[in-house]
Amino acid sequence: MALDEASDIGLPPLPARPRPPRKAPGLSAALLKPKLLTNLIASFPDVWYESDYSDFRIGVANAGRGTLINDPETIRHILVSNVENYPKDDNQLAILRPLLGDGLLTASGDVWKQNRKLAAPIFQHSSVREFAPLFTAAARRSVGRVLQKNRAFSIDSEMTRLTLEIIGEAILSSDLSGDIEGIAETVTQTLDKFPAMFLAAALLPPRLRDGFLERLVQPGRRQLDVFARKIIQQAHDGGRGNTLLTRLMQATRADTGREMTIAQVRDEVATFLLAGHETTATTLSWAWYLLTLNPDALARIQREVDEVTEGRPLTAEDVPSLRYTRAVLDETLRLYPIVANIMRTTIADDDVPAGLTLRAGRTVLISPWVMHRHRRYWHAPDRFDPERFLDERAKALPRYVYLPFGGGPRVCVGASFALLEAVLILGTYAQYTDIRVINTVDVMPQARIVLRPSVRLRAIARARSPRTRTGDI
Repeated sequence: MALDEASDIGLPPLPARPRPPRKAPGLSAALLKPKLLTNLIASFPDVWYESDYSDFRIGVANAGRGTLINDPETIRHILVSNVENYPKDDNQLAILRPLLGDGLLTASGDVWKQNRKLAAPIFQHSSVREFAPLFTAAARRSVGRVLQKNRAFSIDSEMTRLTLEIIGEAILSSDLSGDIEGIAETVTQTLDKFPAMFLAAALLPPRLRDGFLERLVQPGRRQLDVFARKIIQQAHDGGRGNTLLTRLMQATRADTGREMTIAQVRDEVATFLLAGHETTATTLSWAWYLLTLNPDALARIQREVDEVTEGRPLTAEDVPSLRYTRAVLDETLRLYPIVANIMRTTIADDDVPAGLTLRAGRTVLISPWVMHRHRRYWHAPDRFDPERFLDERAKALPRYVYLPFGGGPRVCVGASFALLEAVLILGTYAQYTDIRVINTVDVMPQARIVLRPSVRLRAIARARSPRTRTGDI
């Protein structure tokens, strides 16, 4: 049941969330009602939203015994200060690796260090700004498409198409226009299998788990192989400049004298299709949902963009002036963090700042979903309030209370890229359109690999009146 009624008369409805249970599902619930665990955030008990830490039990495997950490200093300790003692959780990797292989998201050791080193320069803030004209042009094409529909459409599908166009040109050296529907369908079908993947990780021993997961995602891997072959061929033929894929291919040739294999390309392509487009598309979809619940916020974005642009297309130089637009995205990522749960495993016993000892082999859960709604740190945590990122409240927060992109050495390398892209897309749409999601009452967040809406977001787009906007599409 959603907490979707305003607690104060006259305020907009609260954004959808599962109603927290009185206590976390235990071992018996995992065995008798396994569906309780397929949307993990729905199983988090109310007390977790005010505690420093709490033990939990998920499933029957030893890896299912763990500790939730809500203490910011302990989160810093795990993700930064003593990061070598807390590698990624084996169950989480078992779910991701059959599809993503050894891409940036799942690789470890020397492979991860080499690829991260190659990727970092292209995602630096100064480099990302070069992509701003691409972002704005793609957004304007997208606006044109939705205004031609004159009927309800799936805004999340359009955001997927838009971000796939961008990721193809900017990151993968490829024109993905002919493959967008196929890629999107492959990603969606794989994400839809997450409940079965999670239950396998929670209930099966590693050997049976790995075989089951491999079979489950095999169709998606085969399809991604097809896309990977086309992308590597286009990169060879066209060599679109300084994109990430061309850098990786050139560096591999320099280091080994050999080309990247299809498997290596597939791993990186799969990673950037998921982490590079799905994350931004889903964030923007959540933003449209929240702006529908809060139409005054959309009107404020429109006024801000109009004042900044005076009718011309947005540029990277405009972004610092779009403070409220950025605050809306920050608040969207607070309420609906794309990665709801970060899992780590303790290698050696460790006394942590929260005042407890994490024993070797212990699973550690750091949940942005919980931290972003923790009652100790956030005023009215379930309410949409972009203003909290414009006043002193956000500045007063401890560093690891808000972590939409993770933290430490494995913080999302593409954060600057994603934020600039999202600001320019949201701003461009606001400049020319009014968007309204028409099925908000049906929406519930679901924790898959990313935190997605439970249903397609049906929307209506209307062109803004010439008297209420400036400029033409």
